[in-house]
Amino acid sequence: MKYLFQFGIIMLFVLGGEVMERLIPWPIAGSIWGLILLFVALVLGVVKLAWVEDVADWMHSIMGLFFVAPAVAIIDIWGDISEIWLGLVIVLILVYLVTMVTTGVTAQALIRDKKTKRGGMK
Repeated sequence: MKYLFQFGIIMLFVLGGEVMERLIPWPIAGSIWGLILLFVALVLGVVKLAWVEDVADWMHSIMGLFFVAPAVAIIDIWGDISEIWLGLVIVLILVYLVTMVTTGVTAQALIRDKKTKRGGMK
């Protein structure tokens, strides 16, 4: 029953994200809106981590399964993208590198900020 409750909470945020996707005319997927909503709810304490933690861990462990459909879709449209695949791969690698660097720099800045706040409170 605990897992159904946790899954239900996550699905409520997915539903909220889908509603936001239709209401807000920005090119942001409903799943991303749902993640943003869940993140804000967790930060504000509206949702406790313990309420979603077990199911979130399980979903994270099977995340590779969620990439099967996009892989099949790429195989399905290979005829359309076969002439530009090299450019796509280069762009994907560049975006990946930018994302990794940005994530690393942001994490380091947050860690440094946390250490500074701890040092200043002593």
